[in-house]
Amino acid sequence: MKKITLLLGILSIMTIVSCKKKDGKPMNPQVQTTTVTTPAAPTPSKQVKDSSSIIVGTNGVNVTTKSGTTKTSVNVSGGTAKIEVKK
Repeated sequence: MKKITLLLGILSIMTIVSCKKKDGKPMNPQVQTTTVTTPAAPTPSKQVKDSSSIIVGTNGVNVTTKSGTTKTSVNVSGGTAKIEVKK
């Protein structure tokens, strides 16, 4: 008796699965293509006008600024500090 109910259960599941409406179209993922354009890099000038830089490393900190003809450089390392201003 248990075999018959098991067989009927399997047949009913198979008919439910086989009667499911199938879609004739295969699923194709939509592919989007994008084009990215990068602007041309500016040409570097040979003369640096005004600039600032900060360098932090294991040896210490170095800060340099340049404004026109004035250049300031600060270097802190090893517990000592050195400040240099050039005009």
